[in-house]
Amino acid sequence: MRFFFNDLEAIKMAMDIEKRGERFYTTVGNKLDKEEIKEIFMDLAQQEREHKETFEELYKNAANYKEKFDDTYLFNPDISNYLSAMVETVVFPSDEKLDEILENIDNAEDALKLGIQAEKDSILFYTEMIIYSKLVEAKEAFRKLLNEEKKHLIDLQKKLQEIRSG
Repeated sequence: MRFFFNDLEAIKMAMDIEKRGERFYTTVGNKLDKEEIKEIFMDLAQQEREHKETFEELYKNAANYKEKFDDTYLFNPDISNYLSAMVETVVFPSDEKLDEILENIDNAEDALKLGIQAEKDSILFYTEMIIYSKLVEAKEAFRKLLNEEKKHLIDLQKKLQEIRSG
């Protein structure tokens, strides 16, 4: 069964994902000893912060037209539960789970693998948002971020390969 939600909800979810991404990369980066990996994570944290700001601006602009958005789906308990679960589990972990996950990160390889999985998840999320978004500006923002997330994935995979082969 497919669930649909409006663009404002999707943008809010994207803001939350980017906020969690910033915290994830900052926290993991601060935990690492290897300076070059730490630098990569701090750069990714900065990019996530910029992404969040992009979505905040988009949300402010889109909210001016909120009467055009159909939000009747929110009154369906199944969809409401689905959206809540998606926000809690998609892409980057919640603050509580991040602390738990960080306890298990012992080295740069573990951190890179976590980052790679998060980027893959965000690629899937933004792809879905492009498909179902009706707001042109939202589609453009999701498309832009999708391309950036793909670059992040490639960079993290390359760094992981370097570590494994070096």
